[in-house]
Amino acid sequence: MAPSMRERTSFTGFGNQAAGRNIAAEKPVVMHPAIWGQLPDHLLDRILALLPLPVLLSLRPTCPRFHSLLQSPSFLSQLHSRSPSVAYFLLSHPQFSHRFLILHDTTADSWRKLSIPTYTYSNQLLSCSSGLLCFSVSHPSSSLLVYNLLMFSSRIVRCPIQSPSSVTLISKPHRSPHGYKIFLSSSVSNSFFLYDSDSWSWTSFPLFAPLLSLTNSHQDPVFFNRFLYFTTPEPFSVVGFDLIAKRWETEVAPQLPPELAFIRLVSGGGGERLFLIAGIGRDGISRSLKVWELVDGEQRRWEEVGRLPDLMCRKFVSVCYHNYLHVSCIWHEGMVCVCCTTWSELLVFKVARGTWHWLPKCPMLQDKWSCGFRWFSFVPDIYAMV
Repeated sequence: MAPSMRERTSFTGFGNQAAGRNIAAEKPVVMHPAIWGQLPDHLLDRILALLPLPVLLSLRPTCPRFHSLLQSPSFLSQLHSRSPSVAYFLLSHPQFSHRFLILHDTTADSWRKLSIPTYTYSNQLLSCSSGLLCFSVSHPSSSLLVYNLLMFSSRIVRCPIQSPSSVTLISKPHRSPHGYKIFLSSSVSNSFFLYDSDSWSWTSFPLFAPLLSLTNSHQDPVFFNRFLYFTTPEPFSVVGFDLIAKRWETEVAPQLPPELAFIRLVSGGGGERLFLIAGIGRDGISRSLKVWELVDGEQRRWEEVGRLPDLMCRKFVSVCYHNYLHVSCIWHEGMVCVCCTTWSELLVFKVARGTWHWLPKCPMLQDKWSCGFRWFSFVPDIYAMV
């Protein structure tokens, strides 16, 4: 007897799911290559944009078109994948080989070497921001190399002056393709220069008077709420340069806490949060270390969010020998990090938990290496365009 229509449906449709899975396993449905070849580029791009980012990266070496897609702003704007959530501490030292970078994976708590292109071998890493690295370049002279490590894309930027004393890369993370700016200053100039990747050009601006004698590269500007924030030498203050209005402002922050031995600023949360790190003491001697966050409202104020425990503070003070020119600070995925060029360990403050710890010494360092340590926060960003 022939089966009924309902019975036939159960054989070939969803009525028998197990049989359906067996059939699918035996005869996978594969689109004919000719159909792919007939798809318009814009439809193919929309299909590819639905793929996970690791799959897209694995496709990049297969053909020139796939390689160029991840450098196309129009394709990145419709990309549904998220950038990698991994974040790394990047350690730089003059004795390290320029053939690779030293990274610390904060998720896996492990160190690794990462090879870099040959044209960066003889160059020094100067700055890092939102997935972009900025190197000095020996040829052509007085130039910078901006490099996206994830995308293998780079650009040479010629400097408007010889031997700049300070270079800071500024790039705000965004969920769509975005550019960057470069702050550049010189100890022999009364001006600073700002590079805009949108126009591929430099613009000169007068330097604020109290900053003219500021040649310490560890007090580089930080980006917060459309301003570049700077700290002045004693008597300490905070000033800002409005990137939209193109002018200096002196009342961009509330009055600083009293009895400060040194101060540093750190911008976090994609430029949405501003932190003050300072040594508390007199006559240039720090007795404690505190962290404040700028709180907006009717009355803007610095709110204390952390204080370094006494035992750890004694170690920190002994490390920097009260020479705070060696001290710099960075923001790294919810953490305020205090670095010292004369010490191989990193002091880390987790803002949400209010806890402190030392990141152990990198095992790739030799004991005789005693100075020249520089730390950067590196978060790969597929949308950072060079």
